[in-house]
Amino acid sequence: MLYENWLHTSSTVKTSKCLELKEKISTECLVIGGGIAGLHAALRLVEGGKKVVLLEKRICGDSSSGQSAGFLTPQSEEDISKLTAKHGKEKSKIIHQIPFDGVDLIVNNIKKYKFKCDLRKQDSLYLSIKKSHDYKILEEKETCEEMQIPYKMLDENGLKKYHPGRGYRLGLIYPGTYGINSFAYCQEMKNLLLKKGVKIYEDTEVKKIEKNTAITHLGSVESKKIIVCIDKLKAEFDKEWSKKCYHIQTYVAISEPLSKKEMRSIFPKEELMCWDTKWDYAYYRPIMGNRLLVGASSPWTAYYPSYRLTQKVIVRGIDSLKEKFTEIKNVKFTYFWSGLIDVTQDLAPIVDYDRNNKSIQFVMGCIGLNWAAYCGDYAARRILNKNALDLSEFLGANRKFSFSGIFQIIFGKRVSFILSHLKELLT
Repeated sequence: MLYENWLHTSSTVKTSKCLELKEKISTECLVIGGGIAGLHAALRLVEGGKKVVLLEKRICGDSSSGQSAGFLTPQSEEDISKLTAKHGKEKSKIIHQIPFDGVDLIVNNIKKYKFKCDLRKQDSLYLSIKKSHDYKILEEKETCEEMQIPYKMLDENGLKKYHPGRGYRLGLIYPGTYGINSFAYCQEMKNLLLKKGVKIYEDTEVKKIEKNTAITHLGSVESKKIIVCIDKLKAEFDKEWSKKCYHIQTYVAISEPLSKKEMRSIFPKEELMCWDTKWDYAYYRPIMGNRLLVGASSPWTAYYPSYRLTQKVIVRGIDSLKEKFTEIKNVKFTYFWSGLIDVTQDLAPIVDYDRNNKSIQFVMGCIGLNWAAYCGDYAARRILNKNALDLSEFLGANRKFSFSGIFQIIFGKRVSFILSHLKELLT
């Protein structure tokens, strides 16, 4: 397989190159980072009448947002029962609505502006791979009932009609989910922002912020309000905020075009986006050109703090899928790449003000395109409307984490992060 992000090379969206910043400028609002969160923050601000500048280290959508498998699903990392225990029933419902609203933000943009990013309506299918995992499907069923989400429960016989893979025990299908080419979406958003008057500078890495001025290699931006949506925030930029950012590494591969017969052997009734109940879950869905996108992870590489360019993890994921669907055993996978996803210790995002400068907000740890869209939009709404919904109890930077503070100083970020998810690793 060729190590290359096929989403980049397959995108047909044409964009002009935005030059780097080489001067000192000023603006009302500055967004740092051109991923999903930053692009949505900039869109909300410019539509709210603000003068906006966006700075991007490389090109818009080049990092985690453009490496994503493109799943737009409202499934939360924390189910409704856990949220209710932490926050109470009414507040947990508000929080659980966030990923739904994030999906709507992205899909509405695609439809409104006619973005070309391979939008596909694909219901989600959550699959149990062994008896001891069946409870996870049943918990998801309870969440759907609690949130009044339509769903369809499938036993082994029912799965044969929708997804006849070998070894699956239970499945739960729910609607309202989509797949996209995430890189193409970011490029379309970039074009839209330029049309609306946002000044975008690419190849422009912000080294640090001094008071209300972002310093780059060749220039600077002074701004009344700043939203920081930097991927993989470094200690050199801000030592304290960088401690709150962790990473999970996944691998994605793209197949050669499948025949109609091969695709129907996996999805006999309709296209679905699928993932299973293992901690290092496999996930896959059909994409343009009748190809199959497959993702996989491993406990040995997931918590590694930098990119590991190895085929082993994704090859195991592909081989496992071929064991379940022998009809595709001869299908070749031609491209693969790794994604280093920013997360927080409890996997919920952070959107919060800098404690030393309330004109600066940080958006980080958005595990999912829809979460990133919502969080960027939310940070912008807090600038535009002082009475915006306050979610700081859930998204605040100072909420309690399992292994932080002194423990993290002694044992390091990686060990702290692994221990906080030990239960899931052992399940």
